[in-house]
Amino acid sequence: MSRQYCTRCERPLVTCICKFVQTIDNHVQVWFLQHPKEQHHSKGSAKLAHLSLRNSRILIGEDFSDCDALNQAIQDDQVNVRLLYPSNDAELARPISDQQQAKLVIVILDATWKKAYKMLQLSKNLQALPTITLDAEIKSQYVIRKHHKVNDVSSLEACAHALIALEDNPTKYQGLLNAFTSFNQWQLELSGGHQQQK
Repeated sequence: MSRQYCTRCERPLVTCICKFVQTIDNHVQVWFLQHPKEQHHSKGSAKLAHLSLRNSRILIGEDFSDCDALNQAIQDDQVNVRLLYPSNDAELARPISDQQQAKLVIVILDATWKKAYKMLQLSKNLQALPTITLDAEIKSQYVIRKHHKVNDVSSLEACAHALIALEDNPTKYQGLLNAFTSFNQWQLELSGGHQQQK
């Protein structure tokens, strides 16, 4: 018998994540640039974030230099595209006005650090983007995948904390962070209570 899949989250029905999906009208747009190896990763978090945020999208690939949608946004004078990435000259995400929020698109590389770095090196258009970063004191609840840095966070957490900082509204995104904690606990239960490392 062939495995049945959820038409919404595109996962097998037995591991469907739709019960964790929130409904949030984010003012700042979020674009996840997802490495192909993350697309069907059972412990990935970008899909849950994307399904929860009304103003978000996922683009799959490794080199986005010729990505029409991304290049059009970058070239649009009415859109402000910024890469969420801890570069040396990155600005700390901080509250901005409603008018600025409506024009802002934050781009998140959904990949391991090693693969995200390669994506950035390959994608010439991303290298020219201004970068923003998060407070280094943020603690991750991502217990189901291996961390290589003390301040590693999942794509969902990076997204949520960036939106909290930019929109200055912690309450609005707390439900998403709570759902992510539940998602982690559920994954641990599926694996017999053992932390899974990539």
